[in-house]
Amino acid sequence: MMLNTLKFHFLKKNAMGMNQRCLWQWIDDNFNRFDEDRIKEIGPNLACAEWLMKNGAQVRWKGCKEFVSHYDCLPSVTSSNPGQFLIEQVHAGKEASISHIGFSYFENCKNISDIEFVGCNTIDNEALNKLNILKDYLTNLKINGCLNVSDQGIMSLEQLKALKYLELKNLQFLIKPEAAIGHLKTKLPECNIQYNE
Repeated sequence: MMLNTLKFHFLKKNAMGMNQRCLWQWIDDNFNRFDEDRIKEIGPNLACAEWLMKNGAQVRWKGCKEFVSHYDCLPSVTSSNPGQFLIEQVHAGKEASISHIGFSYFENCKNISDIEFVGCNTIDNEALNKLNILKDYLTNLKINGCLNVSDQGIMSLEQLKALKYLELKNLQFLIKPEAAIGHLKTKLPECNIQYNE
């Protein structure tokens, strides 16, 4: 019943000339919705992996060389020890639609040390700010071609005190890149920061 009401709401707005982006935004928001009960059921790493893969991202488990990208390839909770699957690396490319709404899934994923956002346009300043959840664990971060990232988001990375390597590329909406990079170099003196326009 609720779904039909929502469908009617969107159809009514679209009939009035509203952009269809609202529908896609609603879908993205629902796929990124945080589900605390799921974490209690299967643990933080498997719940986070489910969220990431459901939204087109990939994960690499600790001790494995290959990324897992298909949702159906997740380990079964009943046939394995869920505690043995620990996310170490995350890759979100152009096909991914992860957003800040789901970043709470990163909580208690203490082995995530490496994240790459490559052409992922759902990554924005708010998402980068919420990476502070991983401030004690994240050592490598690459942000390349994410169109919704500006100076504000880049400067918020100062919270990531464990960061050793930061690569920033093709960020078109940096107004004062030198100031943002200089700010980060001051706040993160142990981090190797690479910036290419």
